[in-house]
Amino acid sequence: MDWLQDYLSREPVGDLVIGESFHKDGTPNKINAQVVGFERKFAKLYPEIKLHRQDEFYTSKRAMQSMIEAGVPKMKRRQKERVDKIAATIILQDFMESQR
Repeated sequence: MDWLQDYLSREPVGDLVIGESFHKDGTPNKINAQVVGFERKFAKLYPEIKLHRQDEFYTSKRAMQSMIEAGVPKMKRRQKERVDKIAATIILQDFMESQR
């Protein structure tokens, strides 16, 4: 949250897209509770910024597949932070495509 607050103090932001995390059967998983908590806190701090939820199901697997296809070495594919960044990009891309 500190990084996000710092960023929002420097950059104009009208919307924020966050991942929506569920099990295969559509029921909320344990991460979803953290997402809900984040949403509540964020909405209180930044009521002027619209929050959007985007399904993040399989985005980590899609991120891994894209790294394989791009020829990223196995050691770098094991770095969770790297996979998470690519998955976040996929979530944003999916959201943008859903807005057409």
